Amino acid sequence: MPNRRSGDPRLQHGRDARRRPHGSADRNQPVLGKLLSILRLVYAPVMLWAVMIAEDDTIALSAFGLAIITDLLDSWLNRKQLGRRRSGELLDVVANTVFVLAAILALWQIDVIPWPIALLVPLRFVGLLAMIPALRSRGVRTLPVHLLGKVAAFCLLASFPLLYLSHDIPETLDLGLEPSLPIQVAQAFGWAFALWGILLLWWSLVLYAQEARRLMATTPPREKGGASRA
Repeated sequence: MPNRRSGDPRLQHGRDARRRPHGSADRNQPVLGKLLSILRLVYAPVMLWAVMIAEDDTIALSAFGLAIITDLLDSWLNRKQLGRRRSGELLDVVANTVFVLAAILALWQIDVIPWPIALLVPLRFVGLLAMIPALRSRGVRTLPVHLLGKVAAFCLLASFPLLYLSHDIPETLDLGLEPSLPIQVAQAFGWAFALWGILLLWWSLVLYAQEARRLMATTPPREKGGASRA
């Protein structure tokens, strides 16, 4: 007589899962994603110091480059589902937000980005923070991270070194020559990335607002004890 229990794929899957050892790589994958985000947080004040105080192009460009590389690696880990945890996602968003705001401040301070454009970025984050009280009233701490916001953050991160390369470039160089073509190309691509990043940031804010509105309409308010009313 065949053993039905051994033929049950669900039971077999459970036994295999119990026998499967948890390797050190699996445990370290979420930690790696968090470390990449922490690197961006650490390099934000370094970048501010390099751009606004020391005026060290090498350190500033290294900080911008490190931010891009760590963000790409973080996204790669998420696509591979190696570090897809809520705390890791939120830390990634916080790191991108802090670095983007710091870079916007630094580039505005050295007259690379005009203040009307620079103001659009913090205003978007203020709009996002304004949704928190409404979400808390429904017992929700944060909305799921939207891919559009991640793409917007990457566009801005990619724009910063390109815009910084074109800073403090005179209208004419020695002997009356115009700035080199690579500098002009870098400036053009930098502004393209920056404007697309700002546009996508505000588009993602609209999507977050729609999600919050849907949540407010479908979720009952939370009572003082912490539970939602039926």
